[in-house]
Amino acid sequence: MFNNRWAKKLSLKENMVSTDQIRIIRTNIEEELRKDSIFLTITSPNLEDQKAIISAKLAISFAELGKKVLLVDANLRRPSLHKYFNINNSSGLVDVIKEKGSINLYAVMTSTPGLSLLPSGLSRENVSNIGLLNRAEELMTDWNQSFDVIILDAPSFLESSDAQVLSRRCDGVVLVIKEHSTKKADALQTKHFLERSNKKIVGVIYQTA
Repeated sequence: MFNNRWAKKLSLKENMVSTDQIRIIRTNIEEELRKDSIFLTITSPNLEDQKAIISAKLAISFAELGKKVLLVDANLRRPSLHKYFNINNSSGLVDVIKEKGSINLYAVMTSTPGLSLLPSGLSRENVSNIGLLNRAEELMTDWNQSFDVIILDAPSFLESSDAQVLSRRCDGVVLVIKEHSTKKADALQTKHFLERSNKKIVGVIYQTA
């Protein structure tokens, strides 16, 4: 459940990405992938402070259709989704990976029916989490059996290799680009890398300043 401080932040940023825009992206994703179970990675070429809000709103939008949705905070360097949903971040994805445990032990139901959040948990590893995330690949395959839609809120694509590792298992990638912030060269570099990896860009959210 959103607490007052973060709910206010979301409402102030509503003009950045409207609910209608999110619904259009959601519809495009469904038409593009045409799958019973959808696995998405949300990322940006560089650090964008609204990416986590967009991931949350997209997850809520899918849940509103009656789908069972898992939203995963896979940004181990800068986790924030637990703040938006007012959920403790003492355990989560890190614990699932290290213990090879069930996500049911660490995922938390939100106030939106059908939407569960798996916080990042506390990573005590080196600033590079590649080894940790590589082990996550083995577990992600099983998640599709429990959820209709899985959304990974990943780190910025060009900031580290984390997002590149996370995108390997997904069906498609949604890119968040911001006016006057995202450089054209960085957006093209991200696009080319995803295309070389045969990863489909199923949506681009362009934020105006």
